[in-house]
Amino acid sequence: MIYRKYFFIEIVIFFLVVWLSPSCKGKTENSYPSPAILSVRITPENPKTTHDLNVIIEGVEGSNPTFKYCWKRNEKEIFGETFKTLSHLNFSKHDTISVVVTPLQEGVVGKSVESDPVVVINTEPIISSVIIKPQPSYTNSQLEVVVRASDEDDECIVYSCQWIRNDRKIDNESSNILSSSRFERGDSIKCRVIPSDREVEGKVFTTETIIIANSPPIITSQPPSEIVSDSLFIYEIAADDPDQDIIVFSFLSSFPEGMTIDPATGIIEWKIPKGLTGDYPIEIMVSDGYGGRCSQGFNLSIGES
Repeated sequence: MIYRKYFFIEIVIFFLVVWLSPSCKGKTENSYPSPAILSVRITPENPKTTHDLNVIIEGVEGSNPTFKYCWKRNEKEIFGETFKTLSHLNFSKHDTISVVVTPLQEGVVGKSVESDPVVVINTEPIISSVIIKPQPSYTNSQLEVVVRASDEDDECIVYSCQWIRNDRKIDNESSNILSSSRFERGDSIKCRVIPSDREVEGKVFTTETIIIANSPPIITSQPPSEIVSDSLFIYEIAADDPDQDIIVFSFLSSFPEGMTIDPATGIIEWKIPKGLTGDYPIEIMVSDGYGGRCSQGFNLSIGES
């Protein structure tokens, strides 16, 4: 009986030792299942040089695992970049970017998965505004397009221009300057501008249409400022019209009694009365019949003979 009693005690002790043993006490630190991820991809899929890159992890296995990131540029590790987001300051256009993600959980390291690479694309230049100068424009104006544009890659932008006159393309004109010899009064002019960084072209930008205005005549002569009494005052006005219009000469304001002006030739004549002295303001006008006109004013001073 005593022998059986001790044998029973030994059996109980054996089972207590086995139950309390670390090897059977449940899962240890290293007994967690290995964390896993199914796939990794980078967004955006077609990044530009101004885009920050982010990681999307799919098919995560494990209880809230953490992740280690290793970014690569052109298959070489970008040292110090171990976060989920990669700043755009770390790459340039045409670079190939990938990321290796390693899952971690309770000290257990899972299998690393590398994303498919993405290629940083070239960004096309963008035009924000284009205007034609000068405004208004005349038949003797040299037209110029003034462009405001930007390029996210900070590259030099070049422009190709297509000038359009009365809805028809002007041949052999691709610069930003259009000579006055290519248009006439009343023509409608606009310009299509195509920006390029010498690699890709941006969207076409078309200006607003302008109408070539009538050009006013121009007086090119200067009047005499002083004459002697008892003489004949003659002033032949010289004027040009850029549109080659027929011009008409006239007085714009009051003029001395007896003074005349020829509407066709612009010759002013005045037989100055004997003994007349003093200052006489005179203002003349030249018009082209299309609303264009110019004027000239002067003071005629008559001294004693």
